[in-house]
Amino acid sequence: MSARRAPEGAPGPRLSRGASGLRHLRWAREVLATLEAHVAHNPALGDADREALRGEARALAASVQALSGAVKPYRDFLERTRVHYRGRVRVAEHLLRESGADEAARARLDEARSALAGMEAAQRRPLKASLSEEIDRLREAMARMDARIAERLSAAFVEGLYPPLTDGASRVADDGDPDDDATASPSRGG
Repeated sequence: MSARRAPEGAPGPRLSRGASGLRHLRWAREVLATLEAHVAHNPALGDADREALRGEARALAASVQALSGAVKPYRDFLERTRVHYRGRVRVAEHLLRESGADEAARARLDEARSALAGMEAAQRRPLKASLSEEIDRLREAMARMDARIAERLSAAFVEGLYPPLTDGASRVADDGDPDDDATASPSRGG
């Protein structure tokens, strides 16, 4: 089953803007791989079209690299720093339940929650803002790329660059990979 195709001349399904940076990275890498495959393996392309697509692939690769540069620090933060603060809150909640809600346990919980909130403001928000800016830059670059390629080749060609999506257009569909978090059926919309 594949994602519903858009009407002729309209863009195909696009990843939801609310999808994570990591999912945007996967999506863009799928499009980049398709562009590169056209350059390497599409015998119907003329030399000028092949060279134009090669240039589009180079530009998209730079956008993918920039997004990757914002995704990694944010993911590292979530998986290495934030989890410790969240764990501290869970321990404080446990101690509060076990103590019968004594004042010392309540103070530990307040302190743990305050530390979590402070860390969120000092570390997470700037990383998330940087990631959000890179996602927007990538999406804008891809929209401009789509317009150039559609003008040169066709809207159908552009549509074929994009992988099917699933889960409300928030993930690339990959039924062949059981380790992928998007192993459900493709979405019906874009």
